[in-house]
Amino acid sequence: MKRVLVLVAAIGLILPAAANAGAFRGVVIAKNAKRNALVTAAANGTVRTVRAPKAFRRIGLGTLVAIKAARLPDGTFAARGTKQLRKAKRARIRATVVKRAGKKLYLSAGNSVFSFGLRGSAGAKLRPGDRVNASAGFGKATLFCDDVKSVGHHDRLEVEGIYLSTEGGVLSLAVHGRGLVKVTVPDDLELPDLKAGDEISLVATVEPDGTLMLVSVDNEDAQDDTGNDDGVDMGDNWFAVKGVISSLSSTSVGVNVERHPEPVRCSVPAKVDLSGFAVGQFVEMSCKLVDGRFVLVKLRSKTAELPGDGGGSIDLNGFVTVLNPTLVTVGSAAPSIASVSHEQQSVSCGLKPGQDLRAFAVGDFVEIQCVYSKSLGRYLLTGLSSDDASLEYGEDGLKQSFDLSGVLATLAPTYVGVQVAHHDAPLQCSLPTGMDLRGLAVGDAVELACVNTGSGFYVTSILSDSASWPEDDMPSFTLEGVLKSMRSDGIGVQVAGHPTLVNCAMPAGTDLSGFANGDSVEFQCNYHDGRWNLASLSSDSAQLTLE
Repeated sequence: MKRVLVLVAAIGLILPAAANAGAFRGVVIAKNAKRNALVTAAANGTVRTVRAPKAFRRIGLGTLVAIKAARLPDGTFAARGTKQLRKAKRARIRATVVKRAGKKLYLSAGNSVFSFGLRGSAGAKLRPGDRVNASAGFGKATLFCDDVKSVGHHDRLEVEGIYLSTEGGVLSLAVHGRGLVKVTVPDDLELPDLKAGDEISLVATVEPDGTLMLVSVDNEDAQDDTGNDDGVDMGDNWFAVKGVISSLSSTSVGVNVERHPEPVRCSVPAKVDLSGFAVGQFVEMSCKLVDGRFVLVKLRSKTAELPGDGGGSIDLNGFVTVLNPTLVTVGSAAPSIASVSHEQQSVSCGLKPGQDLRAFAVGDFVEIQCVYSKSLGRYLLTGLSSDDASLEYGEDGLKQSFDLSGVLATLAPTYVGVQVAHHDAPLQCSLPTGMDLRGLAVGDAVELACVNTGSGFYVTSILSDSASWPEDDMPSFTLEGVLKSMRSDGIGVQVAGHPTLVNCAMPAGTDLSGFANGDSVEFQCNYHDGRWNLASLSSDSAQLTLE
């Protein structure tokens, strides 16, 4: 079966990259770690998928961004420049319904699938294929939809996700995390070679009963060493092709790819010596988008890359199957969905000094990179990333980070511990000097971000519904309790869940005559000048605003 993606690529790759370049703005409504992609929604609701590996980790949900990008052959965009503008409170989206599951609505638009949390009865009557206009507000880790209207219906859907299995004529894939979508495979349709964990995109018809019937499927992770595949592999802002060199010069190389009407051409960087290659050789060529044009990154014979040959490097997507202080093992299928009908690939890599994988858990879907150490006779971990955590080496050496949600289990003067789903013990991070988390309490639901540069994890930000210590903004909290202490330099409030009074400073001479000890109050404090300062205080009978 021919893949739809490749038919598009066959046209797109023979056009100059600059012809599809452009600039646009949008609010980040979802992130896809496997693609290193930001999913953005413009002011008019148009959704785009932007492959932005350099900016992916630093840009969060709800950020309004300005992007310069080139359109890639698969309909996504490769970012040439990404600028954060500000945080947005709401986003407008035009999309097509994939499924509704409880309080979640899965939507497809811009070559991505993403989800909304539903409030009240919003979306109760929607079914797969419905075209909708939706308005949503941002929570800490998802979007909450409170206004969604059907504006028509599509008989076909485009869905991307992670392939899980095919059983009884039904293909299962995970969309946007753990969402499950099932698609019926017609008896006369032959599936390509798929392995659990592969990133796939498919087209399906919506049947009258709301079920999905497969029309075509593309395996974005396909690696066919026979040379008989469609010849194109897409990345964030790069592509790789397999074929025969048709032209070769000091400034350009062209490769004839099967079923492509014209050679695929890439510019050759200065000082790159291609004297070892000749017209007529079968090669694999990788090119990257640089300043609006595709530039040669790698050119090698097909036999030069032999996985597991005892040398070189490994780059594999899969599920963590073994995790301990000295070793991580990743397989191309999760233990719970492994199928005997497919050969499973796995790799084990040892850990280097300073590497700490506390933010990962068995069952996580990850991308792993390892290099072979001849002196040790084994592979060593050089990179590991999931939707929530990453380990990488840059110019400054090791950097690890994670951003996870859970329940605050320990709040000590020097560290915090957060209990996260699928982790046996709380994740602990030390507190930097001067970080004062008095607005938080054990039992609070929090989002915790930590970084490790080789000396252990430390907190960069921690957020709850009532308190925040952000990385790049002023810390603050808003709490309710009973006023217990009124002093010339501050107040103390007894708050449920807090073992001691929550104290905030205030300027000398502040008039608290409208308040009395024992009042039920709501108060906000902001952290600046090295201390927590009272910003506002209110009771049923009095109101004070200082900041």
